Amino acid sequence: FWAGIAPTFGLTIMVSFLPTFIIAIFKLFFTLRAEAWAQARLQEWYFWFNMVFVVMATAVAQNTADFTRTIATSPFDVFNLLANSMPYATHFYVNYIVMQWPTHCMNLLRYANLSKFKIFSALYEEEEAVTMSEPEDQDYYGVGSRSARWTTVLVIGLVFGTLCPPIFVVTFINFLICRVVYGYLIPFAETRKPDLGGVFWTTQLRHVFHGLMLYCMLMTGVLAARGPGRVPMFVVAPALGYVIVALKHFDSHFGSPNLPLQELMSEEGKAKHAKLVKRFLKDEYVQTELFERIA
Repeated sequence: FWAGIAPTFGLTIMVSFLPTFIIAIFKLFFTLRAEAWAQARLQEWYFWFNMVFVVMATAVAQNTADFTRTIATSPFDVFNLLANSMPYATHFYVNYIVMQWPTHCMNLLRYANLSKFKIFSALYEEEEAVTMSEPEDQDYYGVGSRSARWTTVLVIGLVFGTLCPPIFVVTFINFLICRVVYGYLIPFAETRKPDLGGVFWTTQLRHVFHGLMLYCMLMTGVLAARGPGRVPMFVVAPALGYVIVALKHFDSHFGSPNLPLQELMSEEGKAKHAKLVKRFLKDEYVQTELFERIA
């Protein structure tokens, strides 16, 4: 039993501590406009670290120098390299995803916040202790960190699901647990976090596209190495080009940072804006003294 869970347990612990070091690097060497942008940067870097050293661990970790040299000198050999290493790790990733289930359930305990509350309640009033125990550690529990981990699990399910169908089942159970756990934690238990207007969500979708690219490369290599002929490989290979085009279409048509000027200046856009402003200002509070001064 221990031999089966020890590797995935060690990897889970390593991945859990990584965001703390990444955030420390950002705060020391980068200028951030707001704390939320630290989470956005963390989401990008954390996800790509997971892609290289978790999803592609069997292809990269054995010899990182050879893998990098292969990409630089013979890019098309990457298909063969992935096909010869990644399919043998499917059972490892089944265990890895199952290992995520108890970590989600442990978050319901909010043990870190509870520990801080117990310590502070011995020194301060209860209300002040509650305030000092919030929020939870944003290095690990932040929006960017969580988004990167959840997307990594989804990418594992997409990449290895065809090679090992049970991964689809454990991935589905994982996100079912996430829906129950974080469906309670985020709106009811945790403090409200600043958002960036959809940056985290669109970044997650872009990362899924990148995961699909890896899936297409892996399946092309597998069919080339193990297929009955070259025909299956040539049938699957164009899917990689389609995913790249779809990602370009996504970036150009569904960009969240900037609202298109044409949409903003259209009559329909103005009407929506007026309704939105009216809705927010409907129950606004106005200080009584202001009316007295006007009178």
